[in-house]
Amino acid sequence: MIGGRAGRAALVVAALAGGTLTAAAGESRGVAPDHLSVLVLTPSASDDRVAPSREAVAFWNDRLAELGVATRFADPRAVVESPVERAVENYARQVAQRATRLPAGDAEPPPPSPLVDLDADVVLLLSRQDILSFTWPLPRVSPPRHLVVIRRVRGPYRTDPMVTKHVVAHELGHALGLDHNAEPHTLMCGPCQPLTAEPDATGFLPLTAGDRARLVELHGR
Repeated sequence: MIGGRAGRAALVVAALAGGTLTAAAGESRGVAPDHLSVLVLTPSASDDRVAPSREAVAFWNDRLAELGVATRFADPRAVVESPVERAVENYARQVAQRATRLPAGDAEPPPPSPLVDLDADVVLLLSRQDILSFTWPLPRVSPPRHLVVIRRVRGPYRTDPMVTKHVVAHELGHALGLDHNAEPHTLMCGPCQPLTAEPDATGFLPLTAGDRARLVELHGR
């Protein structure tokens, strides 16, 4: 995972390990000003990460509503086998491979224009690669936008929706401005102890009081 102020300097290993979209690059969908648009790039309409991603978006919208802030994620739009996917995958690999050496600021390589041209506040890439899942603020792009990369996991948890929805929710938390906390059994943990963690009534690992206060601070009442 990469997220928050410290995330631009180092990669942190992720301990947690709806319908098809047809939106095109640059296409406006009339998203409300206080809603963050989400574009999902998926290699397949049947990808087992699509439904957990939608669950993660719904989770955050419920939490933001509970906090009384206006910010929400818009309904995710999905594109299957997008023509820009290769460029975004290459950039994701570059970030994953070089993040521990990349300085922040003007020295950081710019994101590719096909990624910048996508009409979304958050581009959620369901990657074809077995790389670290992370959130990356696009450098020198205004207003601020984020690339969220969800790895293609190979192994016993490959199709576990519980794992996937927590990974996506964790990374979307970074896109909302949250950093890692020191509580290993919470959603924004870093490091985490997933084997002994239990979801709360929401079906997700809990937020801390500090997480909630930070969201109110960032997004207002």
